[in-house]
Amino acid sequence: MSTIAIDTPRSTLDEPAWRAVCKTAAEQAQRGCGLSWDHWVTLFSSEIDTQASRLPQDQRTQALEIAAREWDYTTPAERQETQDWNAEHGYCSHGIEFGYCPAGCDRDDDDWD
Repeated sequence: MSTIAIDTPRSTLDEPAWRAVCKTAAEQAQRGCGLSWDHWVTLFSSEIDTQASRLPQDQRTQALEIAAREWDYTTPAERQETQDWNAEHGYCSHGIEFGYCPAGCDRDDDDWD
């Protein structure tokens, strides 16, 4: 009679499946970033945070390391640091210099009358 180990928890990240998730997130971010690197990183990393939160806790670190190494994922703290730097140096939240953002981030409603 053979026995099957039912109680063995799955703690190994399915790396090919995770890379596919990262690739899809990268493609979606590319379509929505307006060619802004900072905005791409924000879109991609936010989606990766969402997807990683669905993984078992013991797989998240490895998953985020892959996303960082292969796709430039940044943590929420790193993204906030970038946003702070941008704000202090005349760049909008998309990482584009004020006056040039196609989303009109620096536009004052009075300027468009």
